Amino acid sequence: MAPSAPWDRAPEPRCWAQWHAAAARPEIDQELRAFYADLDRAVAGGDAVCQASGQCCKFEQFGHRLYVTALEVAWFLKQVAAAPPGPPDAPEGGGYRLPQFAETCGACPYQISGRCSTHLIRPLGCRVFFCQAGTEAWQHQLYEQFTAQLRELHERHAIEYCYLDWIAGLSAASPSRLE
Repeated sequence: MAPSAPWDRAPEPRCWAQWHAAAARPEIDQELRAFYADLDRAVAGGDAVCQASGQCCKFEQFGHRLYVTALEVAWFLKQVAAAPPGPPDAPEGGGYRLPQFAETCGACPYQISGRCSTHLIRPLGCRVFFCQAGTEAWQHQLYEQFTAQLRELHERHAIEYCYLDWIAGLSAASPSRLE
């Protein structure tokens, strides 16, 4: 059996404690919010339209994986925990629905009835990916540009950088697994 890639290995609980602590820092929260707002503006300039209605969130069925940084996972989970629960179609600020299991095996557990229940706080990879033909070049360029900025954020704040699969990260970062 071949060794797994670094992004397929689950980080140790001590690392998750660091990322959760960093995600709770006001300056990190502020920088990540500004980072995602900048990214959203850049994506809007790409003229992409979501045509698959959440099919890409069914990772196994769609044939791809979503990679994120561990800090993004920790920040995302902090936002989910801080919001009151709400339906997936809740208006902005209305809360996030907390699922127990993904509706489809190998899918994002935050996709409810084919829709993202956490659209406002989704990670970089979710924000920049569109399956629309002809958008691949600018998507790749934006992904590389913003991944570099995210890495710089880690360096500026002396936060260990870890790139991993979204589903594995959500599982590994779960507070019950860190106790």
